[in-house]
Amino acid sequence: MKRQTGHESEQAHPWRVSDAPSDFTERLLHSIVGIELTIHRIQGKWRVSQNQPAANQQSVIAGLQRQGSDCQNQMASLVKAYGDS
Repeated sequence: MKRQTGHESEQAHPWRVSDAPSDFTERLLHSIVGIELTIHRIQGKWRVSQNQPAANQQSVIAGLQRQGSDCQNQMASLVKAYGDS
């Protein structure tokens, strides 16, 4: 699977931080706090819409396929493979 670059970058007109008003981003910059964490364990869950009704799964698959990137097509394949539809 290729490295994902983010959903915005795949859009025709991706949103950028520079699109926000400068006074808004300046206020946000003052709220940024850096932290350092030591990770001892990672636990996750595999979720590819398998907990959703078949109609929702089909909608997710169709939406991903319409966008058409390799990453989104791979995700659609996972929803098909692991979903109940």
